[in-house]
Amino acid sequence: EIADKIYRLSTLVPQIGPNGFTFNQFLIDADEPMLFHYGHRSMFPPISAAVASVIPLDKLRWTCCSHVEADESGAINEWLAAAPNATP
Repeated sequence: EIADKIYRLSTLVPQIGPNGFTFNQFLIDADEPMLFHYGHRSMFPPISAAVASVIPLDKLRWTCCSHVEADESGAINEWLAAAPNATP
């Protein structure tokens, strides 16, 4: 939790670069919770588990990403299936 009801979900991939690379998603736990960045498709299991540790996935109402590349939007279909109440 980086601020009140705002969470940074970080996934370190040690194989990228000399010191690894961290991918981040942000979850805002509000009346209508929002996830910013879907993440890579292959990272959906740990990212969705991290979200579920804060709120039930079916409580997620909004999802978005800043642009369309695999690291930001690769798991959009997985999120749409797992969070049926969420709107991209």
